[in-house]
Amino acid sequence: MNHVSEITKIRRRVLIEVARLQWENRLLKDIDDLPEKLVQQHDQRYRCCEYKEKAIYAERIKLAMGLTLKEEYHKKPLSELAKKALEFPVGPDYQVEVIDIACDSCPINKFFVSNACRNCLIHSCQQVCPRGAISIVQNQAYIDQNKCVECGLCKKSCRFGAILEIHRPCEQACGVGAIKSGENRISNIDHNKCVDCGACITSCPFGAISDRAQILKTINMLQTNEKVVALVAPAIVGQFGRKVSLNAIIEALQKMGFSQVVEVALGADLVAVAEGAEFLRRVPHEIEYLTSSCCPAFVKLIEKHHPNIKENMSTYVSPMLAAANLLKEQDPNTKVVFIGPCVAKKGEAMHDEGVDTVITFEELAALLVAKGINVSEFDGAGIETKDASALGQGFASTGGVSMALLNSLPKDKQDELNYIKAEGVHQCNEELNNFEKNLEKANYLEGMACEGGCLGGPGTLSDQRITSRLLKDLCRDNEVKQPLDNPVVQEVLVRHPRYLHRNKD
Repeated sequence: MNHVSEITKIRRRVLIEVARLQWENRLLKDIDDLPEKLVQQHDQRYRCCEYKEKAIYAERIKLAMGLTLKEEYHKKPLSELAKKALEFPVGPDYQVEVIDIACDSCPINKFFVSNACRNCLIHSCQQVCPRGAISIVQNQAYIDQNKCVECGLCKKSCRFGAILEIHRPCEQACGVGAIKSGENRISNIDHNKCVDCGACITSCPFGAISDRAQILKTINMLQTNEKVVALVAPAIVGQFGRKVSLNAIIEALQKMGFSQVVEVALGADLVAVAEGAEFLRRVPHEIEYLTSSCCPAFVKLIEKHHPNIKENMSTYVSPMLAAANLLKEQDPNTKVVFIGPCVAKKGEAMHDEGVDTVITFEELAALLVAKGINVSEFDGAGIETKDASALGQGFASTGGVSMALLNSLPKDKQDELNYIKAEGVHQCNEELNNFEKNLEKANYLEGMACEGGCLGGPGTLSDQRITSRLLKDLCRDNEVKQPLDNPVVQEVLVRHPRYLHRNKD
């Protein structure tokens, strides 16, 4: 059984209540009372007083409504902000924000002297300190934290390793150095560096970092009787429990109002075959190696931190956009909702007309609970899922992209592919650095910003160790094994539509 932290419970409680108000058309009427209601729902107090609890809940509600945490919103009533939220503003490109009032300011000292200090005669730590923050007190080095600027020179100089460094959880989780302690030690996100992977969201012990939700717009589309299609990521397997099948989830989605449910793995089949052809066409004739482009956080990592590699990135869109644009081509009036584990997908969808909203598995669960739909009550009888191949579904786990690409190549060309897979932004960064320095002999790099691939995304409900096994079972039982065996893929690739390319011009 998964352990659910208090932070997760609070986040889900907010999403459920905001969704319930929207489902029942009571958002404008009752939203001002919601912080009080949420505080009363739990006996334990997490902050110094209930006023701070309510203030933090108000910030979480703004994010749940899809709003940013602009300073101009701080003192406005939630009902007034709800009116703006129901206009569904596009908002900035970035998705992850810090709830300042919830941040504990992590009053830990980054560098401190341990008992391993020998009060040596050289006193190298004292000599290298640019601010004179180190003195000798009772035969041991002492760091004056009021003077320390956390440069780390003392730690590097100590030959005993007596000076220890402690990282704040959010800073340690960030693989691109986008989070730093700002004024009053409150965490700040540099959105010029951030890739929206969401690792900081799950790492913060105070739940002070979160992303904006798109649940209001999703509910609105379902309420207006439009043709709304759910694009379901393959990582959904096992998210609602071991015994809840993909067919049961599809049935629950139809009950909620979706007119059709399509597997994103269909788009994965399209991308695998198209990218395989690109690999044979470009490597090594145009470029020495190719990188994947299915993970939006990995794409951002390349664009922001490794621009020299941009020309080596696959020119094809992600499976989400491939499947969504196929649906839009068939019927331009279709509304498409992507359901997956990823925060970065919300930003990716803003740059393409194929996807109208993006919700995580956690947000989907909130919509279902608020609507009074219990997924475990459905059996999925009579529903068939034959949208994609087993390898397309395998995109959700680390290495799945490479395996699908390999199997899309002709048998006599498969030996030409020498791939490396990287998971997590830290490892992706390391591998990209190696490729830039020509330290790798591989000619294909699969990059997944979350450890474990999509199964380890920040918007998941279940432990990836469980869901990875369930995904393997699903792929094993799939009758269509190869992307090229998918009849939809064969039909689409004959036309080779323009929408499969990231650059559609």
